[in-house]
Amino acid sequence: MNRSCCAIEDTPLTPGDVERLERLAELARALCDPTRLAILEMIAANPEPLCVCHLTDRLPVSQPTVSHHLRILREAGLVVAQRRGTWAYYEATDLGRAALHALSHLVLEPVTR
Repeated sequence: MNRSCCAIEDTPLTPGDVERLERLAELARALCDPTRLAILEMIAANPEPLCVCHLTDRLPVSQPTVSHHLRILREAGLVVAQRRGTWAYYEATDLGRAALHALSHLVLEPVTR
């Protein structure tokens, strides 16, 4: 008889649990870069969608790097892009705004035991 060393349920993760955790990991990877956080904050703070050129002027990285970070944020569902001619304009999704809010809350009130 296998007995657990602690009082934790001995049930395996369900496919739904695994899917949820994979999605959470994807969001965490997208948010773990300071440049991506800065980009997301700038986009979320602006009432109108922002073009890459607006972001590049305010960041210490090149335009291709900004575009790379925007792609990661877009794939994670944190920003959306809309085409206007040859330019793409970005705005934060509700998820992107909620993620920033949650992270800010954690920084202001650190997790303690």
